[in-house]
Amino acid sequence: MRRKIFRLGASTLVTSLPAKWVKQHNLKPGDELLTFEKEKSITFSTMKDLEMKEVEIDIEELNQELIKEYLSGAYIRGYDKIKILFKKQESLVFTQETINSLIGLAIIEQGTNFCVAGEITETTDTQFENIFRRIFLLTISMAEDSLIDLIKNDKEALKGIKRRDLDIDIFINFCFRVLNKKGYKEYLKTPIVYNILQVIKELGNNYGDLTVDLIRHEKITFRKELEELYKEINESVKKFYHLFYNFKKGDLISFQRECWERNEKIKSLNNLKNINPEEMTLLYHLRKINDNLYNLFKLKINEHF
Repeated sequence: MRRKIFRLGASTLVTSLPAKWVKQHNLKPGDELLTFEKEKSITFSTMKDLEMKEVEIDIEELNQELIKEYLSGAYIRGYDKIKILFKKQESLVFTQETINSLIGLAIIEQGTNFCVAGEITETTDTQFENIFRRIFLLTISMAEDSLIDLIKNDKEALKGIKRRDLDIDIFINFCFRVLNKKGYKEYLKTPIVYNILQVIKELGNNYGDLTVDLIRHEKITFRKELEELYKEINESVKKFYHLFYNFKKGDLISFQRECWERNEKIKSLNNLKNINPEEMTLLYHLRKINDNLYNLFKLKINEHF
């Protein structure tokens, strides 16, 4: 798409915006746009939310898992109103529970065989930043507490780790929604920040799945080498948090090297003599956590520029 440049006055050059884009974002004379300059490119971004039409979802033939995925998907996509059609009362009950777990959304209308979920609080950039940082801190806390509970062999406390993972997912879904509706504060970084959140979500799932799998064993025992490895990985989760908010090239290089060295250490520990089933389970999940930390490292490089 090409646009001509015209002179306005003695020193001002202007060009036109695509009519389809202007109409989509309901822009009017006097509205302000954000501009981002990079070498030969300049990007314009509206500060308005993308207007979304109401979406309608028939949940009659869906099981609970699918109901949750459908509603969460519409929420993350950024719809302001979600009309849900149902016939069975138990479907409505589960729908209400699901909507209650979606930050900023609530049932605003209800009929005999339908209900409407709508946005009741406006999302702001400050909310996003606060919750984004909170996601990091909650993940760090979950990682540290999971090791403490494993050492104590406290299976009841370990069950709570998985529940905390689900709580973090609620905050991450909220951030996904904000990114889809508003974009990141540095708009061009929106896809990268979205991917970082996705990997952090997987990281939380890794810790949650680790505890679920180990609870199945009658007694959780593992040698000192694996405890030290677990501590080292947890420390790297904290390091990435500090790296994200206080980028230093030397710290990035060190983080990469540690991930590589840990990967080799995990391979060698898999060959330990008389390794028990709990230790095999633990090493499997710690490898997945380390892989996701390395994925975060690569995404941080992209986000930095």
